[in-house]
Amino acid sequence: MHRPRHFWCLLPLLVVLAFSAAGCGGSQHDQMINRFFQASSMGDNITLANIATVTFDPIRDGKAQGVSFVSQTPERTRELKIKEFDKAFKDAQAAEADFSKRMKEFQNKNIDVINRVLKIEQAGKGKAAGKDGAIQAAWTKWRDDQTVEQRKVSEARKVLNAERRVADLCLPDHDVTAGEAVEASKEVTVTANVRTADNNTTTKTLVLTLQRVVLKDATGKRIEGRWMITNLKEAGTGS
Repeated sequence: MHRPRHFWCLLPLLVVLAFSAAGCGGSQHDQMINRFFQASSMGDNITLANIATVTFDPIRDGKAQGVSFVSQTPERTRELKIKEFDKAFKDAQAAEADFSKRMKEFQNKNIDVINRVLKIEQAGKGKAAGKDGAIQAAWTKWRDDQTVEQRKVSEARKVLNAERRVADLCLPDHDVTAGEAVEASKEVTVTANVRTADNNTTTKTLVLTLQRVVLKDATGKRIEGRWMITNLKEAGTGS
């Protein structure tokens, strides 16, 4: 079969490109990972905020160059309990608000006695006597119970924020409490030539944790959040 003359001229170039492609195997996240290390080296916090919750500090960690893909773990998923924890948080808020209303009513009804009791407590004179003592004991319980209710709200908020952290980062323009959410995680291992602040260069193997959330809203529409780098450690370390 006759081939055009120019085909044979292009053949060496095609062979070179084929070998180059074979030697550049990586993950779908190579571009983002390279941007991450470049932004870290330059102190580009705006770029980092869009792709990562961690950084590779150029003074503490060094500057990573020649980043090369090594391996990637299979993707792991888990259903998030954002809706459940959001309801628990709102219920705690409602209970605390109802408690505060009743506490205020008790305070308004007994304001004169409470003011006398507070003066006794501030003076360090211990407990009040008679009817004032009964109000003092009741007011002390109200204050103790208020602390409990406030702690419940704080703990519920903490649990909710931890569960929705990645979702809020990778889906910033969506209400992540309005649908079903699934969090995906994977680890990508790379090698890099790391130049430290004292100009020493070493080759390090680094493991990056990547996460994103896929949301199914109330209409059933699937919304894929962007991948974020949420952890970085040197291979073989627990940090």
